[in-house]
Amino acid sequence: MILADFLRECGFSAELEPFFAPYWGEGSFPDAMPEHLTMAFFRRWMPLLELNPAIPESRMESLASAVRSNSALRIYANLLDGWLLRGVPGPDHRLLPYPVELLGEEGAGLFSLMAALAALPRIAETHARLGLDESYVRGIAKWIAGTTSIYGSAHHGIPGTDFRQHHWLVHSIDARLFRIGRFEFLIHTAPDWIPALYRNRFSGRIEAFCRDGWRLDNDGFRCDKGGTPATLEQEGSMLTGIPVDPATGRAVPGARRTIDLELHEPLLTPHEWVPSVHIPGGGGMTPELAGESLRSAARFFRRQFHKEIRVFVCESWILNPAWLELLPESNLAKFMRELFLFPAPPEERSGLFFVFGRDDGEFSSYPADNSLRRAFHRLHDSGGTFRAGGMFIPVGGLDRWGEQIYRSRFGE
Repeated sequence: MILADFLRECGFSAELEPFFAPYWGEGSFPDAMPEHLTMAFFRRWMPLLELNPAIPESRMESLASAVRSNSALRIYANLLDGWLLRGVPGPDHRLLPYPVELLGEEGAGLFSLMAALAALPRIAETHARLGLDESYVRGIAKWIAGTTSIYGSAHHGIPGTDFRQHHWLVHSIDARLFRIGRFEFLIHTAPDWIPALYRNRFSGRIEAFCRDGWRLDNDGFRCDKGGTPATLEQEGSMLTGIPVDPATGRAVPGARRTIDLELHEPLLTPHEWVPSVHIPGGGGMTPELAGESLRSAARFFRRQFHKEIRVFVCESWILNPAWLELLPESNLAKFMRELFLFPAPPEERSGLFFVFGRDDGEFSSYPADNSLRRAFHRLHDSGGTFRAGGMFIPVGGLDRWGEQIYRSRFGE
């Protein structure tokens, strides 16, 4: 099938030809009916999402019938599966079109949601090899269910998924991401966006320093341009740098702190696992559930992979220090008060997509129909910044979760 015919039969604009052309080969195309768009697949995997209200089978029957009767739609569904879940080089996921003209808004939303569900049997196979039960697959299904709310926020409540989120499922297929209780945990070594961390060999006190080269604005946040570059310098056994305030998540502008490396050691080694915490939507992030998720994850990695995790880390819009003032009594703020906070790299319009389902257009058009969205509006109206924040939490302190452990650990 030539590209022009494909675009026409999918109901896409001919203007998309340059977008698809670099990935449109001369040979044959996958024209078979995709398994994930069959009724059998829908009946097996859709219930795991526990959507309320549930998507009726009649809607799936209409979608399956439309795809069976249209070769271009079958090709597109198979191409999407390769581009989004199997690592086949493809167009920018953020700009992939939805077949709305052909399927209508509800059909196009379900088309995208079924493309995400195609990951579940692959994840189930991965988990089976690891000896994990279906509860872990159900944890991933909860994440997919959460994406339908994000999609619905920008599409009149219609369930679907944004193609830009599908890459996240590949981590689960590859056995790098696991949902354990309230949080997800992604396996990697220490990322370069966390501070340089040192621990006193005798007292256990932890020191956090800005890494050499981080650029800091006058408020102690990281910035891309301007600001002042941080330095972390060693002379003999003495290390001097800019400290991080763990309670506010900011560097301390103009401050310098020196420690003796004969008394301190790096908290982390280069090759150990330092999983990052990711916080799916869905609410209910109570301090109790958060603490139990972190403790359970430490046990999981010890049991499943024989890895002793010493530190969990996170970088997220959820950790914007502004929420401590704008939402002081929220579960989100209570969670942040248990953590060692630090400044994260700047991220323009951070959090808008996850809270509003979109990050384009004028902010005045965004709804303000719940407390979090209203907090975003207050931040915007006050001239504040939509930014990400970072945190780390030593596993050894989780037995004291609920006591705001950063205070004792930093000797405040």
